[in-house]
Amino acid sequence: MAGNRVLIVAFDALRPDMVTPELMPNLCRFAMEGTLFPEARATFPTETRVNQTALVTGCYPERHGIVGNRFQDASASPGKLFNTGDETQLAEGDRRLAGKLVGVPVLGEILDANDQSYAVISTGTPGGTRMLNHKAESLGGFRLSLHRPDATQPGGALKKVMDRCGPIPLHTVPSLGWLQYATDVYLKYVEPEIAPDVMVLWYCEPDNSYHQIGLGTPENLEALREVDRQFGRILAREAALPEDERVNIVTMSDHGMVTLLGSKLDLAEEFRKGGFTVGETTEDGSDVAIAISSAGGIYVRNSDPDLIEQIITWLQGQVWCGPLFTRSSARTLRHQHIRSDHRRAADIAIVLRSYDFANHYGLAGGTVHDCHYPEGGGMHGGLHECEVCSWLAMRGRNVRSGYESPLTAGVVDVLPTVLHFLNIDIPDHLQGRLLREGLEAYADNDLPETSKDIQFA
Repeated sequence: MAGNRVLIVAFDALRPDMVTPELMPNLCRFAMEGTLFPEARATFPTETRVNQTALVTGCYPERHGIVGNRFQDASASPGKLFNTGDETQLAEGDRRLAGKLVGVPVLGEILDANDQSYAVISTGTPGGTRMLNHKAESLGGFRLSLHRPDATQPGGALKKVMDRCGPIPLHTVPSLGWLQYATDVYLKYVEPEIAPDVMVLWYCEPDNSYHQIGLGTPENLEALREVDRQFGRILAREAALPEDERVNIVTMSDHGMVTLLGSKLDLAEEFRKGGFTVGETTEDGSDVAIAISSAGGIYVRNSDPDLIEQIITWLQGQVWCGPLFTRSSARTLRHQHIRSDHRRAADIAIVLRSYDFANHYGLAGGTVHDCHYPEGGGMHGGLHECEVCSWLAMRGRNVRSGYESPLTAGVVDVLPTVLHFLNIDIPDHLQGRLLREGLEAYADNDLPETSKDIQFA
């Protein structure tokens, strides 16, 4: 199945407007030689683990259940918010839930059921790496997190990697050494030793430098150039192979990024000033538990409808408050409008106020925030256009060349398209669509119908 294999390369947080011939010539050339989806959009909330789960399930949070980077679930994480960035907490949460942390089958399970192999290398968060292949212990397959090499699967694989590629370098921001090392592992170990049917290579840049240093800074531009150089190494390997041995390549980002405006809000203190008690969860009787950086959720004690309405009234009087979403309040938008109406969804979802003006380097988009990154750094999670717009392009033997899709697309559409490459039937429960307008077999067909409309019933 050499010609059917798929490589997914994710550039965490990459804004499409920063993919230029000057900064990222290899990725630009790749898109021109294949199919580009300029109307690609991330899943809300525009957080990494939400979109990683959308990638491996082909579903929105309303179905897969990972409703935020942090959320309240007393069964999975009693006494504290569940943090999907924590590798150990993810493993323990899935154990507590009898393997049902994610509400639908994931990519690894689908591949295993079809006798296909799977591998993941990630320079992102430890939890994010596990989220991409959280069943590796039971199903097999390769998984390497540079943040948590001790969690490498299968047992003994880490030694083989280090024998072949050397020790993992120290982490820095920008994460240049990690970009090269992850690429080395793919080229020098995974391809010659495993040759998986599906491979996910998750680069932590430009996310790290966006967050820690800022969009458009010299360090951030250096990270963009370096991640493009590493991607170029992969393209060079492919070019040297016979055509029938080349893999189908999907490139993507999970979300965009905007600039942090002003100093950190202390939202817990703001709620206390508003007369509400704040806890780590609402299990201790606190009025609210908060999981917000620039967007997120407010969990309300016992989901009390009167208290929810009281909090909505207070929030709508705060200068930092943006759009609100609930299950049923007539004074907010609804969870169903953002595809997040799941039992774990917060009683009130909130997006903090965002702005369109540009930062010092001419990059549009900014948000008020309650996060630990420095002023002038970057953040994502909300609904600003520069957070929601994401990168998506693909190239392969059966992919149209030099084509730009006029249709909306999203992270959820990657899985059904990957399954199509592998000749695996697309399960009925997937909410994403096959990106068929980008495939040669459908080049002469009418475009499929998609809609940007939201029904506010």
